Amino acid sequence: MSDKKTLGYLSELYEFRNVLQQLVRQQLILRYRRTAFGYLWTLFNPLLMMSVTAIVFSTIFKMDLKTYAIFLFSGMIPFTYFSTSVTQSGQSLIMNEGLIKKIYIPRLHFPLGVSLALLIDSALTALALFLIILVIGGKLTFALFFIPIAYILLFLFSFGIALVMAISTVYFRDLQHVVGILMQALLFLTPVFYKPESMEGKVGWLIALNPLTQFVELFRAPIYQGVLPAIAVVLQAALLSILSLSAGLWFFRKHEHRIAFRL
Repeated sequence: MSDKKTLGYLSELYEFRNVLQQLVRQQLILRYRRTAFGYLWTLFNPLLMMSVTAIVFSTIFKMDLKTYAIFLFSGMIPFTYFSTSVTQSGQSLIMNEGLIKKIYIPRLHFPLGVSLALLIDSALTALALFLIILVIGGKLTFALFFIPIAYILLFLFSFGIALVMAISTVYFRDLQHVVGILMQALLFLTPVFYKPESMEGKVGWLIALNPLTQFVELFRAPIYQGVLPAIAVVLQAALLSILSLSAGLWFFRKHEHRIAFRL
């Protein structure tokens, strides 16, 4: 893409920034509209899930419940955001089929709006759960200031894959159901419930190759261990984020002009 076309594309995205803000706002409002507890569900849902999972797996791995709860929490944050972002952003174009066919809005705004709304939702959930973690024994450390950087890298990585999914789902509608199954399998190949070094043998190499392993460590090191992630982990995550976003934007730009004809 030439520099002139790139600038024109960015200018168009900026021109429709108010539409993007409205899409993000709509996502946040619709999620909890007509519910009695509203945004408190950002706390209730993960708290209930984490509590049950922590009790079960702390028993399996013979770990102290409070310690394991913090361990689990630090791994669930990045995986849950990645899973929901790729899944829901991947469906954003077909979910807005009517709007896309009626008026012109930069196609990128649809998956971007969903991804940003989920990012806000994830940050609120993390904040609420972290307050609970402090109550049960978690500690405040300077390493926690790294969490915003971890979120940025995770967002860029997830958004790149979401862009590919958004286009692919337009062409292959069954993909939205396949992705849900794949995410369930990926959950057990990501060190959310266990430490990577505890899994050896046939699945150990799969866990090592799983890019989400690096992003889990970005959150786990400051939250669970109270230290900054290793430089090598940060660099790998940054490289993965750049590659994912670059590939996603290239793929999306290449196919977005055909979307209206395929929906």
